[in-house]
Amino acid sequence: MINAGKRSGRPRAGEERLSREAILTAALRIVDDEGIDALTMRRLASTLGVNPMSLYHHLPNKAAVLAGLAELVFAGLEQPDPGEAVPWQEQLKHAARAYRNALRAHPNLALQVLSDTSAVSEVVVVVVEPFYRALDRAGLSPRQIFESVNTLVDFLHGFALGETSVRAESFDLAPDLMTRVQALPEGKAPTLARVVGELGPEGLAYDFDSGFESGLTVLTAGIGAWVRRDR
Repeated sequence: MINAGKRSGRPRAGEERLSREAILTAALRIVDDEGIDALTMRRLASTLGVNPMSLYHHLPNKAAVLAGLAELVFAGLEQPDPGEAVPWQEQLKHAARAYRNALRAHPNLALQVLSDTSAVSEVVVVVVEPFYRALDRAGLSPRQIFESVNTLVDFLHGFALGETSVRAESFDLAPDLMTRVQALPEGKAPTLARVVGELGPEGLAYDFDSGFESGLTVLTAGIGAWVRRDR
């Protein structure tokens, strides 16, 4: 017999306020605090204080939650067009820094996103539009733009993977490099020996911020040379 005071399908306490945004916000908090493995539909429901089945009305499975998290993080990368007053090189660097910062702000999610590119398929247009726009202003052909963006994104993803796996601002790139170089036979790899010797132990420490800016400068300069060559 059905209790007349409780309609079938009526949401439980707390479920009236449940929304896709609320679910994703809670999921991102779990991932940031405890890692991607801690995120389950049951754990998410417990955090929100709702029945697990109620989540499926908004997000059908964990894969949908992860895709939603990627959207939540990357959607903020959509940028207004700065116009021709800002050089294309600065537009490109600004977009690249924003992309890196989005991944760096959520390192646990970044590793998942970078290992499963399908998770960002819905927001990829928003993510790469500033890159395409800047390179179009540089005067590259459609093929050059496409290849340049792919190279730049590969750099960003590779850098993010290294940065999120270390979880520090700097690290010893090769702790025993100095010792190994000094042990080389005389005349072996002379340029390497000279550079390492001039840098010294402190100079061999890798700083992520400096390394990122150096890589970005090299890529931008290379694209600029490509533009000048074809004019």
